[in-house]
Amino acid sequence: MKPGGIRMTNVTLDYRLYHDRAVTLRETMLNFFNRKTRIEHFRALDDASFNIEPGESVAVIGSNGAGKSTTLKILAGIYRPTSGTSDSGGRIASLLDLGVGFHPDLTGEENLMLNGALLGLNRNEMKKLVPEIADFAQLERFMDTPVKYYSNGMFMRLGFSLATAVDPDILLIDEVLAVGDVGFQDKCYERICDFQEKGRTIIFVSHDLEAVSRLCRRAIWLHEGLIKMDGAVKDVLSGYLETTQKKHIEAVATPKEWGSREIWFDSVIIRNAGGAPASTFRRGEKIVIDTMIKSRLPSIVDNVIFGFSIHRIDGETVIGTNNLEMNQPLLSLHGSSSSRIEIDLNILEPGTYLLGLALTDPEANKDYHWQEFFYTITLLEERKDPPLRLSEAVWVQE
Repeated sequence: MKPGGIRMTNVTLDYRLYHDRAVTLRETMLNFFNRKTRIEHFRALDDASFNIEPGESVAVIGSNGAGKSTTLKILAGIYRPTSGTSDSGGRIASLLDLGVGFHPDLTGEENLMLNGALLGLNRNEMKKLVPEIADFAQLERFMDTPVKYYSNGMFMRLGFSLATAVDPDILLIDEVLAVGDVGFQDKCYERICDFQEKGRTIIFVSHDLEAVSRLCRRAIWLHEGLIKMDGAVKDVLSGYLETTQKKHIEAVATPKEWGSREIWFDSVIIRNAGGAPASTFRRGEKIVIDTMIKSRLPSIVDNVIFGFSIHRIDGETVIGTNNLEMNQPLLSLHGSSSSRIEIDLNILEPGTYLLGLALTDPEANKDYHWQEFFYTITLLEERKDPPLRLSEAVWVQE
């Protein structure tokens, strides 16, 4: 296999779970003769198959217990599959758990030498790399200190610096980028980008979906040990967010529609800034709502208010505004007319939201057409609170 290539074929991994385990010698003897200990098998990975080409950056996402870390440990050679095969080409460096592979009583430098030997580097090669690793990790003063005195952040910095300094063909990363200050995280991302430019393969496990979309172009979604979806990161994240959002909400708002229909939305298309129909939007992408509005009234109708609202999937309103409130031109309608809203959101909480549209005339006490909770959009960004903040909304009548 080419360096950097990965192939998993029908891989299954079962864990043994021991129940009623003995904690004393007497209980051990009783269990031995009476066979009281019960063993249960838990399937962590179920017939998983995928191929990764050299140079790909692939995210593995899913809820806790989905099999993400198990997958990385199989790729790293820590676990052997119960059935199926896992093959890879070239040198593999892994960042799976903080402190894994570090002996607590050895100093930072001694641990680097030990891990370098495990990765196939000789003593002279590692001696040349130690200053570079220490400098990148910002740990020059602590290389003679036993690592049992290191903080989690120091562990992460040392482990990441080591894993990336040995120039592996495949880099496995499991969540550890969530540890450390913002400055060091930026350095990590820069180094990962350098790896990508060199054509190295990266497998990235994270619950930080913004980091996933930032680093990867492909994602594999695991659910209860099964591969639920494998494809472009935007599509996989959209499906994952929609499913997980719905899972944790008991009452999902149902679409509602009402109004006199003297003026109505004949068609609504949600697009991205490039003009393509879309339902998933990343940070910095505008949401473009193209509508065709028709009127059955015999004369021109002026001062029609065109509004939109955004709700959490349970119906809680997050944003509600219109062209009047935003000091934008009101609509003037006769027959049919196209009208567009360009929405620029500061996404502070990712997830699936419901978009509603409305045509009204408060002065005439008219609700022409309301579509509430009508359109589903998925927003990708790091989770924050409050979830949304409106930057701008522009109405364009053509």
